[in-house]
Amino acid sequence: MIEYTIIGNFQYKKQEYQALIDDNRRYYFLKINNNQEEYININEYIALINEFKYKEEPLLILNNNKSKKKKLTPKIIIGGILITITLSFVEIMNMMAPRKDFYSHTTDYSNTSSYVVEVNQDEYDKAQKALDELYEYIAKENEDFKVDQKTEGYKLIVIYNNDELDDIFNNHKEDITYDDIIADIKNNPDIPEEFKEIYIELANNQRKQYPTMDLRIWHYNLQTLKIKVVPKMEMQLKAVSGTACAVYRVDENTIYIAEGTKLEKGTWDYQVITHEMGHPERSLLTKIDDKDIRCKFESDSGHGTVVGESMNSLITLRSYDQDEKDIAYQFQSNMIEIMVDEMDNYTYQDFIEHNLTYFEQKLNEYNNTDEAVEMIGLLELQYKDYHRNDFEIDESEFHKLYDYIANMYYRNHLNPDMTREEALKVRDEFIEKLTYDVPEEYNVSIEHLQEYFETYCQSIGLSLDEYTK
Repeated sequence: MIEYTIIGNFQYKKQEYQALIDDNRRYYFLKINNNQEEYININEYIALINEFKYKEEPLLILNNNKSKKKKLTPKIIIGGILITITLSFVEIMNMMAPRKDFYSHTTDYSNTSSYVVEVNQDEYDKAQKALDELYEYIAKENEDFKVDQKTEGYKLIVIYNNDELDDIFNNHKEDITYDDIIADIKNNPDIPEEFKEIYIELANNQRKQYPTMDLRIWHYNLQTLKIKVVPKMEMQLKAVSGTACAVYRVDENTIYIAEGTKLEKGTWDYQVITHEMGHPERSLLTKIDDKDIRCKFESDSGHGTVVGESMNSLITLRSYDQDEKDIAYQFQSNMIEIMVDEMDNYTYQDFIEHNLTYFEQKLNEYNNTDEAVEMIGLLELQYKDYHRNDFEIDESEFHKLYDYIANMYYRNHLNPDMTREEALKVRDEFIEKLTYDVPEEYNVSIEHLQEYFETYCQSIGLSLDEYTK
């Protein structure tokens, strides 16, 4: 059994829940019905953990009592079965939740705001006070809270979209052009010539595709960016990976590339290098006028990381080769690409200029639902499920995500007047896009994809007489 501290109760979608947190700041939730506690299902867990992180108006926590603790065995209902979840599962799920770092100068609540309090490592009482003050702050600001709002604190400025760069850089979006970017590349002595050619090609390609894109972060980074070819072991230490051939370290504004890495188009090495060269377009961690400046466009404490990596691959790869299918984060990139291609209110330029909360907002707006946070949570959870061997989640738990993406695709490609053959062609094209080069270990159910296609056709009145799977 794990000992949890009760944070308090809150209402979410007309249901009462209790939020609890263990000594390692891992969240857990219970459902409250008629004053009785009940376990929740995995979809509720994903939705709640993400609400704690992405809620535009923070959840109001009631009956806060830090002294009350409870011992319980964490359980979640998966596929209708009550399953005891392991510590590793709790840890992975809570990667989606904010880390409240009491030993730094900030206490980040969500991807849209922060409350700043100075806490020393050896002063636990101050840390506890910081948590108390944080929830008082949330309660007071509940009605006035805004998305994409710059936050300033103790020697720290966190920004959430490029509009907030005006004051920081003392310039405007239109002040920096692609000619400036190319000049930055040519004039930087720390970028080897062979990589300058690749970077200039990226800039010229993106000039054609995104002529009005905000280039200020890229411009700022390029002036001091270093690209270093180093021994493989050194690079892997920088990447904290035994398989990577390149990595961008935003804290050093440096791209490390392993010796022997190929610079040939069409190779995996080349794709990884261009992927890493894309990160400085939107990642920023620097100091200006004695203030630490951080662009929180991707969450460092929860989901958003895999989506950000997928989008970064897509915007760079598609700039070099529109027809290349092999891509980093293959399955997740397949899903993100389908979503972005079908949306009429979001492009990869928005990815450069906004945080990923903006992407979720646009997904909700396009689909006229509030499911985006849950879907992105499922997408990232599936990635972790594939890469972690210490827990298992049944593949059927991700069918809701497949259906969500299929609905976006079919809405634009199916209509009631189609013939059976035309509809089947759309189905097959969708399944090919979704599952291209996806490892067998993901166990994607083609049968379910086919069944949902039939369900969707029936919902719009598209006849599939003599239809067979």
